[in-house]
Amino acid sequence: MTFEEIEAIVRRLDGQGIATADIRAGRAHLRLRFASEEASEPSPLEPPLSRVASPSPGRFRPVHPLEGTPRFAPGEVVRQGETIAFVEANGLLLPVIAAADLTLGQALADDGDAVAWGMSLYETR
Repeated sequence: MTFEEIEAIVRRLDGQGIATADIRAGRAHLRLRFASEEASEPSPLEPPLSRVASPSPGRFRPVHPLEGTPRFAPGEVVRQGETIAFVEANGLLLPVIAAADLTLGQALADDGDAVAWGMSLYETR
């Protein structure tokens, strides 16, 4: 499965009331978990969803290589949908997007650190 195929699957299923989806294609197995619209207690086995989470496994990049400076500094207000930083995965720079309006805190990873999918990347208030 390519990244584009996975992204298309996520777009198609997101917001459809589906909690999880298991997809198999040949030897590939993809398990997707979608956030519930309702507020609920996180499972003790799963960390709570972050408002600033890694979109993919890869390397944390707080600064786009063509920009030279971070988009936001700690203490600044970030609006839902704004790109805060990036995760480099397989040569691509994937945007780290704010899932809600927030005040940005300190980064929880340094430039180049390995990050996992869904990992919290910033403290928020």
